[in-house]
Amino acid sequence: MRTRKFKLLGVFALVSIFSLIYLSSPSKVDGILWVNGDITPTTKEQVPVVSDTGGKSETDAGGSMTESKTESSVDTNTDATSDTAAETTTDNVAESATDTPADSVTDNVVNTSSPPPQEHHQEQPSGETESEPKEQTAEAKTENADEEAESKAHTEERRKWLAEIQNKGSDTLEPKGNKIVLLTASDGKGHNGEIENLLQMVNENREDYCAFHGYTYQFTNITKFDSDDRPPVWSKIPAIQEAFELHPEAEWVWWLDTDSIIMTPSLDLAQHVLNPEAMKKRIAYDAPFKLPNGKESGYTVSRDLDVSNVDVVVSQDHNGVNAGSILFRRSDWTFAFLDMWVDPMYVQRRFDRYEQDALNHIIVNHPRIRSRVAVVPQRVINAFSVGDDRMGWMTGDLVVHFAGCWYVPVFLKSNAVVVDMLTELLGSRMNVTSDGKTFGPVARS
Repeated sequence: MRTRKFKLLGVFALVSIFSLIYLSSPSKVDGILWVNGDITPTTKEQVPVVSDTGGKSETDAGGSMTESKTESSVDTNTDATSDTAAETTTDNVAESATDTPADSVTDNVVNTSSPPPQEHHQEQPSGETESEPKEQTAEAKTENADEEAESKAHTEERRKWLAEIQNKGSDTLEPKGNKIVLLTASDGKGHNGEIENLLQMVNENREDYCAFHGYTYQFTNITKFDSDDRPPVWSKIPAIQEAFELHPEAEWVWWLDTDSIIMTPSLDLAQHVLNPEAMKKRIAYDAPFKLPNGKESGYTVSRDLDVSNVDVVVSQDHNGVNAGSILFRRSDWTFAFLDMWVDPMYVQRRFDRYEQDALNHIIVNHPRIRSRVAVVPQRVINAFSVGDDRMGWMTGDLVVHFAGCWYVPVFLKSNAVVVDMLTELLGSRMNVTSDGKTFGPVARS
């Protein structure tokens, strides 16, 4: 009997010991570590945080919230689109997921999205108060107020400056004034942020030029033209169509990629290229139409070209037609051509340089379209930042086109001198003398 009692006591003791060990050990319930039924600051820090990588993140240039994307393409004509490294498509740049606008704004404007930062849930240590967060909030409010005041001051300065230079160009040849629209389009996304306030400075550079000559400046946010079944660089075409609709008085629309800077603002477009007499002198007669691979197509710019029928003015680079700077005249032919350019057949074909190669294909393969297109030397409307005498910008040229260079961080990091030059040029404004003449961008005083 006594032996049986000892056995029962032994079993009871063992059960009690195992029960105490089990109750004192940590267990995991619904992803939270519990110790004796109480959650502690130490154990809560160990809780794994799962972030939604498909969420939204703030982009740089436009400051808008955009869906994360994985496709990337950088084109010479948009940013990038246009925007948007020169003349080719680049995928998965600099360890970030990107998507072309183009251009440009795209040219080719590239969108960069990243997962949102992980949230760390921590209990507030005992004895702390909420005074520190309140002080941070007050400091943030002060900073926001200062930024708002600075923004208002800059807006007022811009208003006065544009009024001061309005119509100082005193252009005499037609077309002039509001018969010309300078169009910039972008989705405000991407690596534009590699240069601080890039889009703002690009807009101001063009606002200055348009104010001086009395042109109409149009900026379009191309996100409204986004389509899941085509790269955003194609949005430049509906942006051009919309510009004609918004400005019924306009005879010409000049599309210019966001990676271009107007360097000689004293040049008016009529005297430079659009007036029929000026156009006759500018056309690159007998120049071969190039294919996207740089080879000659077998066709040349005809000497019989009738400038009164010209509806498109464009230049070529070493890879054929470059749509980073292109002018369209209002006509039924132009409207039909724009519809043709964005036809799903061309969009779905997936040309290497998307809409630019499609444009090249149409011009080369359709003689009646070639009869409406004036090809001018590249430096007339689309000089590159580097190149030989036919291609590279020289003092006095209207525009310098950096061909997508600031959309790729790898390019920027290896070309700090270019970035410094761009920042200096974009941070400048026209020097207008008392007689109304301009001498190109100069440093702000």
